[in-house]
Amino acid sequence: MTNYLSIIVAAALVNNLVLVQLLGVSSLFYSTSRLQQSIEFALFNFLVLFLASTGNLLIFRFLLVPFGLEFLKLLSFVATSALLTTVLLNLLAARLPLTARQQGLALFLTGGNSAVLGTSLLSSNSIYTVSESIAFSFGAALGYSLLLVAFAALRIRLELADVPTPFRGTAIQLVSAGIVAMCLLGFAGIS
Repeated sequence: MTNYLSIIVAAALVNNLVLVQLLGVSSLFYSTSRLQQSIEFALFNFLVLFLASTGNLLIFRFLLVPFGLEFLKLLSFVATSALLTTVLLNLLAARLPLTARQQGLALFLTGGNSAVLGTSLLSSNSIYTVSESIAFSFGAALGYSLLLVAFAALRIRLELADVPTPFRGTAIQLVSAGIVAMCLLGFAGIS
């Protein structure tokens, strides 16, 4: 149990997809002035990232490898992620039509996000067992989603802060991302 917990913590904090591995950085700067929309976007990304990377891992280990089709890995990962995103987007549109309309394109692009595909590739190339790779996917999705919400809250807070003119906007967000990345690397001794 502690092994799985350390894998989850390491994936969420130490090896964070966005700030340490630089996957899915575009989603970090997804601009919204409403925290509720950011939370919904983060939850959707969590579901897609976790389910797609887990599904892709199972397809790779139990379908592609036994038949010697490893070269189709990226193609199958993209197809699986896009299919899963489409299915989840249709379920979301049925339950939350306002959210689906307001964030339609951003939610649709989640399936091709480099974080989703990168997590699938990292899981398939890792030396972890299947259950450890699923724990890694969970931790990666958790860290990614928490960071999306945290940066949305930070962006809202920075709008009210007295930031010097040259640092306003994207500049202060990039500086903040760098500081948070250094803080996350401080967790390296814990995992």
